[in-house]
Amino acid sequence: MVASKNPEGAKERFKIMNPNKIPCTVKFAVKPRQQSKSEGFAFEVTPDTLTIDPHKHKYVTVGFNPTAMMTYGGIFEAMVENGDPESKSGKLVFELRGEGTLPTLLVDKPEEVDAEGTPCLKFKKTRIGRDSILSIVLKNEGQVPATARFDALQHECFTFLGNLSHTITPKSYHAFDIRFNPKQG
Repeated sequence: MVASKNPEGAKERFKIMNPNKIPCTVKFAVKPRQQSKSEGFAFEVTPDTLTIDPHKHKYVTVGFNPTAMMTYGGIFEAMVENGDPESKSGKLVFELRGEGTLPTLLVDKPEEVDAEGTPCLKFKKTRIGRDSILSIVLKNEGQVPATARFDALQHECFTFLGNLSHTITPKSYHAFDIRFNPKQG
C-alpha cells in the first residue's frame, strides 16, 4: 500500500545552478534526520550526481513515497565535488518533510441503517418477474484514491451489477447498483 496522493509517490524537482565560469560536479544525498526517532524516512533523490556547465542549470528530483499514515522527515544535501564545504557555494542543506495519508470512504447511500449501524438497502415491493434496482453510493472523503471492493454473496434474487471493485478519486462519488428480481412469492 502506498499512502500518498499518487501511487508512485510525490516528486519535487529542484533547480541547481552553476553561477561560476568553470563546470562543476554536484553530489546529492537524502538522509534521515538525526534528532527524530518518531518520524519515518521515505525520500530518495535522482540522480545522485550531476555535472553542470558554467552559467547553466540542471534539475534534481526528490521522491517521497510514504507507506504509513505518519510524519516523515529527512535532510537534503548537495555538495560540490572538490569544493569548499565551509563556503556558501560549496554545500546546500535543507530539511524535507512529508505526511502519509490513508484512503477514506464513506457510505453516502443508503442512509438507513440497522440497529448495529450497518447500512441497509430496503427494496420496495416488487412483482415476481420484475426487478428493482437500488444503489450503494460511496464517497471518497480523503486526499488519495481509494479502492472499494465487494465480496458479493450469491443469491438467486439479488445481483450485483457492474464491477465488484472500483477506484474512487478524491472528493468524488461512485454508485454500485444492486438488482432485486424475486423468483417466487
